[in-house]
Amino acid sequence: MPPVVIQLIGFLGLIFLVLSFQQKKRTRILGFMLTGQWIFVIHFILLGAWTAVGMNIVGILRSLIFMISEKRKWANWKFWPVVFMFLFVIAALMAGEGWLGVLPMIAMIIETSGLWMKNLTKLRRISLLPHPFWAVYNLIQGSWAGVVTEIFVFSSIVVAIIRYDILKKQVK
Repeated sequence: MPPVVIQLIGFLGLIFLVLSFQQKKRTRILGFMLTGQWIFVIHFILLGAWTAVGMNIVGILRSLIFMISEKRKWANWKFWPVVFMFLFVIAALMAGEGWLGVLPMIAMIIETSGLWMKNLTKLRRISLLPHPFWAVYNLIQGSWAGVVTEIFVFSSIVVAIIRYDILKKQVK
């Protein structure tokens, strides 16, 4: 497949991930994130970035369970974040990318702790932390769409913090 098509697939994922943090509800944040993750699975398979493939597959499962955690008692089990953190470690080890695979693993572990939170202010603030890890990984793997995604998603989270957490408090 031509490299430009691979990058365009990644840019499609970017749209969903950027829009995710502009949502007012946790389930919508996770729903948009889920769609972006599916698209990035395809993008990373085509690049041969196997740690990222594993991280996104586990991330999809995490997003699904976290989305229904308010409706289904079993999905609200307090140890789900630990289970997913463990699965991210296993996926990174299985991908066999060595130290490079540690970067997205750390990012997903941090992101998991944030996404489990019901408090959207804390969720958004913690969600800022994983993006430098992903940006470095994407740069090394040649995922230009991934690098741009990290910049835009980080910026989107900052905008959401300003809109929902800072300006909304000043209006009250």
